[in-house]
Amino acid sequence: MLLFGLVALACQPVPRPSAVSPTPFPSPTATATPEPSWFRNAVLYLIFVRSFADHNGDGIGDLRGIIDRLDYLQELGVTAIWLMPIHPSPSDHGYDVMDYFAVRPEYGTLEDLRALVEAAHARRMRVLLDFVSSHLSSQHPFFRDALGHPDSSYSDWFLWLNEAHTRYLSFDGVTSMPRFNHRNPEVVRYLTRVARFWLEQGVDGLRVDNATFPPKAFFVELRATVRAARPDALLLGEVWERKVPTLSEYFEVFDALFDFPLYHALMGSPDRNGDGVLAGQGHPALLSALFEEEAARFPPTGMAVRFLSNHDTNRLANELAGDPDRLRLAAALWSALPGPLQLYYGEEIGMRGQKGGPPAWDNYRREPMEWYAAGEGPGQTTWFRPPDRWNRPNDGISVEEEEKDPASLLNTYRRFLRLRAATPALREGDFTLLPLEAPAPGPWGFIRRAGDQAVVALFNFAREPRPATIPAFPFTAPTLRDLWSGQIFPSAQAGQPYTVTLPGASAMLLAAP
Repeated sequence: MLLFGLVALACQPVPRPSAVSPTPFPSPTATATPEPSWFRNAVLYLIFVRSFADHNGDGIGDLRGIIDRLDYLQELGVTAIWLMPIHPSPSDHGYDVMDYFAVRPEYGTLEDLRALVEAAHARRMRVLLDFVSSHLSSQHPFFRDALGHPDSSYSDWFLWLNEAHTRYLSFDGVTSMPRFNHRNPEVVRYLTRVARFWLEQGVDGLRVDNATFPPKAFFVELRATVRAARPDALLLGEVWERKVPTLSEYFEVFDALFDFPLYHALMGSPDRNGDGVLAGQGHPALLSALFEEEAARFPPTGMAVRFLSNHDTNRLANELAGDPDRLRLAAALWSALPGPLQLYYGEEIGMRGQKGGPPAWDNYRREPMEWYAAGEGPGQTTWFRPPDRWNRPNDGISVEEEEKDPASLLNTYRRFLRLRAATPALREGDFTLLPLEAPAPGPWGFIRRAGDQAVVALFNFAREPRPATIPAFPFTAPTLRDLWSGQIFPSAQAGQPYTVTLPGASAMLLAAP
């Protein structure tokens, strides 16, 4: 940290591809907190801009299209949005950035981004940008200047594998994404300036891509820059690590981390379907052991983001074979978990998708958002429609088809998120594992508490109904009510056994009326 800081002060400013005068944009609150506490109970919605909503009618999603759909997101229960990379890039996904200080022309302009931030803030929603700091595009002018030119002023910005500087380290061996040399103070100063620039445009934080590659000293500098620019801005790390002890170490440099260990326990492999606890595979005791380890390892101030899918995984509908009961179970479990939640666009309507073959690969996980039954209408994106796509017209999966059906998956998500927002125990309460006795694997549960309010959350991951006994019920109530279904259950006595029968692939939230 000291080395980076001292040398950076001695360096002259480095050029940047786009000279844009930063215009500060107000945050949604008048006073900044010393940390991003606003994220602690957030519902974060992940958007692939290209696929989400099209404002100008060219078939490609854009920033103005997101503005057009903010009311939809607000009704869903979203409190923050995370945009996949919005910068100029030669790829569809955008994780190979050519200009860190500009907005991709297909997506709009810097003014459009500011308008989106303003519109989101007016709805008390926050905006996060993807921050790709581990690598850049091989078409970035800095890299093009350095490639094959050891005497280039940018030569030490990258990690070369030969003296001619024609071979280099890259992300996952993909030569179009060369790695930065984060031990070069100029690189550190450049990337921290990028971060500060976007915070000055009003965004509320950064989701840091591929955070396992840069050294932690870089993130110390990045976090100091973010704190100085906006004390309440969020630094959220993508640390794809399955081991809790290793993941927990990154809380030293990030405010929040995605809970990849929980994702893998619940969903299994991101490239294979039906191999996680939510699909009925594996013992739910694995979840208990995982939460116990996280409680012991994660710092109290660290925020673990719970999610069931993202742009790099197969979608829930494919993972769970389109089973409507399991899709509702997934929504119920996810919405009752503690901490910030992340939802991938389209999961609330049950969109399908999984990794495909070349050349499209992950585009099959990132297909256009389904707004209309016929697949056509104002705001509908159409940029990716191969013959073998997963989502098709009139398949029952679209906002239009599900909007007016009270039992639809869309309205299930809306109901669950409204319940979470209205119930302090679910929104911000303590989390305690609940011992259960059952004749066979399947049932699992926990308790959420806030003040005098307590909620017993029960889940059955088995296909068949299972009786489950709570050896010592946690509170006394004249009757119990399932907050999801409204069903009434007999009285409960604190410290006494209590048995319920859980239908296959189901969930209950029991509370005093």
